[in-house]
Amino acid sequence: MGSMADSLFEFFHSQMILYFEETFGEEQIQYNMEKIGYRVGFSLVEKATKEEARFKENVEIVKYICKDLWQMLFRKQADNLKTNHTGTFVIQDNRFRFLNRVSQSKQYLDRGQQYAAFTCGVVRGALTNFGMPCTVTSEVNVSPTCKFQISIQGIS
Repeated sequence: MGSMADSLFEFFHSQMILYFEETFGEEQIQYNMEKIGYRVGFSLVEKATKEEARFKENVEIVKYICKDLWQMLFRKQADNLKTNHTGTFVIQDNRFRFLNRVSQSKQYLDRGQQYAAFTCGVVRGALTNFGMPCTVTSEVNVSPTCKFQISIQGIS
């Protein structure tokens, strides 16, 4: 986790947030970070799985996100995956990289979704590429733990 590439990735992420805040205002940070993440996730999965057989079930795809995609992005797997078997999944990362240096104060926890927006976009882009249009939201109650809720569209 302490490699130069990891540090640069974290620095780049924080600078993107700062840029969007200064350029468009705080309310546009989440939108822009999610939009960039979507493009990254869509392309990353396309390249990473081009030689592999496509997954057959939604749960296999989400497991791929938790294990392989998380490994590519954060050099670790997600810590937990839950599903209600009706199209909703929750991925939990107990040491979410982009929150490691964020203060525990309520002021900064309220901004946790800005720090998770890029990853929400990556997950949404990856799942869309797999043919699973969805919405992805984040929840930060205690830093650095972050939960990502995935709601697959068209499943009830």
